[in-house]
Amino acid sequence: MARPKVYSVAIEVTAHCQQKCGYCYNAWREDNGAGMEAGSARKLLARVTRLLEAIEVDHVTVTGGEPFARKDLFELLDLLRAHGVGIQMISNGGLVTEALAERLAPYGISYVQITLDGPTAELHDAHVGGDGHFDRTIAGIGALRRAGVPVVGCIVVTRKNAARVAETLALFHSLGIRQIALSRFSPAGYAARNAAELLPSRDDLLVAFRQALPFARADMSIMCTMPVPPCTVEVEELLPIVFGNCAIGTSMQELALGPDGKLRNCTLHGAALGGDVLDVDPAAVVTSAGVTEYKRTLPEFCVGCSHASTCGGGCGAASEWVLGTRSLPDPLVWQHVDDDFAARLTRDRRRHLEVIHE
Repeated sequence: MARPKVYSVAIEVTAHCQQKCGYCYNAWREDNGAGMEAGSARKLLARVTRLLEAIEVDHVTVTGGEPFARKDLFELLDLLRAHGVGIQMISNGGLVTEALAERLAPYGISYVQITLDGPTAELHDAHVGGDGHFDRTIAGIGALRRAGVPVVGCIVVTRKNAARVAETLALFHSLGIRQIALSRFSPAGYAARNAAELLPSRDDLLVAFRQALPFARADMSIMCTMPVPPCTVEVEELLPIVFGNCAIGTSMQELALGPDGKLRNCTLHGAALGGDVLDVDPAAVVTSAGVTEYKRTLPEFCVGCSHASTCGGGCGAASEWVLGTRSLPDPLVWQHVDDDFAARLTRDRRRHLEVIHE
């Protein structure tokens, strides 16, 4: 019997990270993963083997937490290479040394995606939860590039940094990076508590995207990886920036395999689709109604929209985390539609500022 085909799986190899980013969508970040099983190397390899034997995967994204925090990470890379599966990685770059980068180079990684949230240490470190991370990230990027490992830059666009996207892109350009994931903040997981502080408005996004346009029209490839509902931003006016849609239930979906061994619809979702892949049939999970029928649940606000079949109301995970239901659209949209929600965000911002100024 033919295995079901899956475009990608994000393998969250650890719940631990040395940063505490305000925009982190990992549900377990409150305790830095202490309550989330990461599993031994043997269990991780067994889970991945089980998955690759049950489904056909184009490539995997090795992520976390911070994947380089796992000392046995290269055992996983050996397994993936043996199965002929493409590998890409997401890292904050802060643990990357010259020796680690040189060891990584022979694996032919498609790229390592690394985030800078501003052109200065002050702005970046304010997003990622502590001093010193900016310099370590810059050093990690340099080590990877010197070793010949491709690096993709990432900017998480928030209320705090939207107006400085051009400066951040210029910094990436100076580091020799030409491919950028311009990812607007989506309040899921740990980040849900920071929606008021970080959720950009429509105007914030327009500022960010318009600053990115000259770079996209020159020599940078820029993609907005987090869905932006067309009712907030007319993306056709921002070409050649590429805009993606929620891929759940489509041929381009990237499932998430958590540190607990359970599959989820994507890395932003908290609810598992089934039990540990060692105990269930992964093929049955990825072909279940929870995946294939996901977008059939449409917010009432979005019914009748010509983009409904592709947009699906925006980020359903963020709606669940912040609004408590997928029957309401993405908080990015809802802040401009619902007066009560807009007032709630305003109150929460004021409280946040009061705490800062105490």
